[in-house]
Amino acid sequence: MAASATAEKANQIIDDQSLAEEELWAELEKEEIPSHIREARLEALRQQSHQFSQMKELSFGEYTLIPDEKSFLELTTSSSVEYCVVHFFHPDFRRCSIMDVHMERLSKKYFGTKFAKLNVEKSDFIVAKLKIQMLPVVMCFKKGIVVDRIIGFEELGNTDDFPFVVLERRLAKSGVIELAEDEDPSKKTIYGHKSSVRQRADDDSSDDDD
Repeated sequence: MAASATAEKANQIIDDQSLAEEELWAELEKEEIPSHIREARLEALRQQSHQFSQMKELSFGEYTLIPDEKSFLELTTSSSVEYCVVHFFHPDFRRCSIMDVHMERLSKKYFGTKFAKLNVEKSDFIVAKLKIQMLPVVMCFKKGIVVDRIIGFEELGNTDDFPFVVLERRLAKSGVIELAEDEDPSKKTIYGHKSSVRQRADDDSSDDDD
């Protein structure tokens, strides 16, 4: 699925679907799987390749600069873009430059989410409309609706050298990216059992902090 694919994996499938099909056949042949299920998985791969090609045309897998406010509205309301993360930045702010580094890395890791940035100096209307008063601001959109925002670095440890994983997990909490199972704290196991009780407690405490 696009939600869990990296840009590298998506490009591999786009550029060489036949190789991806060979790898899938090799995987399927390790188990006794009925022919109709094999064909269904191959068809799903072909559909995925088509989907990835369309997303690549929209610059998924890249951290792009939104040129103007009209383009911002088109991007965040497009029916082709379900999940979108936009960094509102000022070119002279050091912390915005730090956020850029993390956004670039996220765009490569989470192909299913569109990552972009908008210069606040060129977007007075949007800045006023979204009531942006502090930078950097990272806003999360789902189907054109703002579902979350990260203001400054306070939630990220309030330090310039916050770890990438802190921002990554914060965005996952917003639902705009999906962590791999081995990276998701909510799916970690304790003696073979999911630590759901501990996770609920963590969530409750974080809600209290908000």
